[in-house]
Amino acid sequence: MLAVVKLGGSAITNKAKPYTVRRENIVKASKTISKLYSEGWEFVLIHGGGSFGHPTAAKYRLQEGGLEPEKLRGYAETRYWMTKLNTYVVKTLLVYGVPAVSIQTSAVAYNANGKMARFDYEIIREMLSRRLVPVLYGDAVLDTIRGFSILSGDTIASRVAIHLGAEILVYVMGSGGVYSRPPESPDATLLREISRKSFLTVGEASGIDVTGGLREKLEEAFAAAEKGIKVNIGGISFLEEMILGVEAPYTRVLP
Repeated sequence: MLAVVKLGGSAITNKAKPYTVRRENIVKASKTISKLYSEGWEFVLIHGGGSFGHPTAAKYRLQEGGLEPEKLRGYAETRYWMTKLNTYVVKTLLVYGVPAVSIQTSAVAYNANGKMARFDYEIIREMLSRRLVPVLYGDAVLDTIRGFSILSGDTIASRVAIHLGAEILVYVMGSGGVYSRPPESPDATLLREISRKSFLTVGEASGIDVTGGLREKLEEAFAAAEKGIKVNIGGISFLEEMILGVEAPYTRVLP
């Protein structure tokens, strides 16, 4: 059974404090993955940039493209910080017995005008066949039109799940799921199910996010659900329940 899990940047980093991890959440996710891996599950993990990738990419406006000297530096700096975060995530997974292997997203994928144009799914498939756990991440990648652009972890997660025929796709968010209004609103309520019909009523989360935030995540989630993949969105505390499909406070994405 294959589960594709996207650990959102807001769940594993403190978006209000640059280059700061939420250690307790990474540990919690690692323990859950370790338990289910030992029970026979296969995993592909993808994590967001949070306070490591987004501030640097936004500073240099990488999503706009360009090959000016400051763009080259911005691309290199963003890649550096994403590598730092990825190393921390992989190291924690290893501590808890998960054979996690880092895959540099920008080495296996590129964009064309801001959209994924190529991704090497076969390297992921080969790793899974050896019971390894690939760990990718949203990244600054080469772009055949713009020079550079951002490839969102949300996109990677959805496309990998669809291409490899995953049983479940889980998006872990710091807010704990999809709400009727921005989560910080006093009258916000958790949506237990969401479909395209209810899409336009959903509020955006706050903070810097150069990948389009909740709207893009839901578009990718709907795309996977429409291919027959079970898709759940929620908080780190209910990661196991979301993977197993057990009832808990999270959001189910309907096809």
